[in-house]
Amino acid sequence: MDMRRFLPILLIAFAALFILPQLFKHSSSKTLSSKDRATMTRDAMLRIDKAQKTAFESGGKYTDSLADIVAKDKVLTSELTVPLLIDLSTGDSGKSYVVTISSDVLSVARGRNGAKVSFSSCRVLKSRTGFSCPVPPAPTTTTGTTTTK
Repeated sequence: MDMRRFLPILLIAFAALFILPQLFKHSSSKTLSSKDRATMTRDAMLRIDKAQKTAFESGGKYTDSLADIVAKDKVLTSELTVPLLIDLSTGDSGKSYVVTISSDVLSVARGRNGAKVSFSSCRVLKSRTGFSCPVPPAPTTTTGTTTTK
């Protein structure tokens, strides 16, 4: 039997088995992108603020325990793996609080006094994250008009 007849078929089979899979292999990244880390950082701040707002509405004061907040929010639990540096502080009477959250790409802060947001700030730490801090709405002024008949 002449093996030269089967040589092209063997070469095609070899290419199909070993070379083509390497060409079409997708390299998937196992790490979060900078934009994802920034989004998760901001979302963590919003989730903590929402939990604090709920605590204030139900008990009349903010909680100073991050553990109480995290125990009630499973999404926040997963966001803490970014990793995040969280500083949560409440006033003496529990009527005000400040939270600052920082990752390697974004830093956010929010404070409340009573039920009102007293400040909210955001700063991108890495310029090429693809994330931009939301612009706070401009203060609006209303003008009153009266009509007479």
